Amino acid sequence: MLKKILWFSILLLSLIGIITLSAGFYQALTITGQSSQAADVPTGRNDTGEKPGVVLPKKSNSLGLLILGDSIANGTGDETGKGFSVYLPDYLKNQTPKEVVANTIGIDGLHTSDLLELVRGEKLKPALAAADLLLISIGGNDLRQIRRLRGMERDDGFQKTFDSYLSGLTSILRTIRKTNGDALIIFIGLYSPSVQDISRDDIRLLLAWNEGAQKIIEQEGRAIFVPTYDLFKLNVSKYIAFDALHPNAAGYQAIASRVGKNIEGYLNGGPNRR
Repeated sequence: MLKKILWFSILLLSLIGIITLSAGFYQALTITGQSSQAADVPTGRNDTGEKPGVVLPKKSNSLGLLILGDSIANGTGDETGKGFSVYLPDYLKNQTPKEVVANTIGIDGLHTSDLLELVRGEKLKPALAAADLLLISIGGNDLRQIRRLRGMERDDGFQKTFDSYLSGLTSILRTIRKTNGDALIIFIGLYSPSVQDISRDDIRLLLAWNEGAQKIIEQEGRAIFVPTYDLFKLNVSKYIAFDALHPNAAGYQAIASRVGKNIEGYLNGGPNRR
């Protein structure tokens, strides 16, 4: 009798173990499936904690700000975790009676071709259509891949990458305008994160890159190019994060302040304000 009870207990424990293992295996499959789906959604944030790309409810007295692009758009390097989605609305609240509602879709490492694919997709169209202000940061990762080249190879590589970048940027603007013809587009220029480890040739290429981007942006009737090279040139130690690449909190605040000053006339009913 004792042996039967013992064997019954062992069998019962074995069944419980099998059931527990099966449940855990099923849960692991479920979590993996959710992670794979989440990977298809652009990473980012907005000021309400909603999923990136989700259009926030439009308030009657508000301005929709969509921040789009690479790690700079994402606020990477800001030790406070705020970035443009907090600093720019904070600055603009003194320039307009309207509430600025920010939505950020920034992806570290994003290239221009990636952003073009993103704006062409259906998932982003509602957010693009709802934007009154559209801040874009893109191009730094494209240019960075040229720095490892030398000599004629570098010049050839720069020209090919530069031409591809300008073509991609033009297509991005055209695609955005098909969805939203009225938003003010604010394009952030590139800066140098260092004044010691950068050569004159690096500076030459950086300035040429900014100049090309500015020409394309200025061809848009409702778009502005906001330079940052001069802003960081004399303030690298003050504005660059510990990663020696991205802006820190002070750097993002400085860029946001410059953006705000550049669009004051637009917000106050200037000639291009709808």
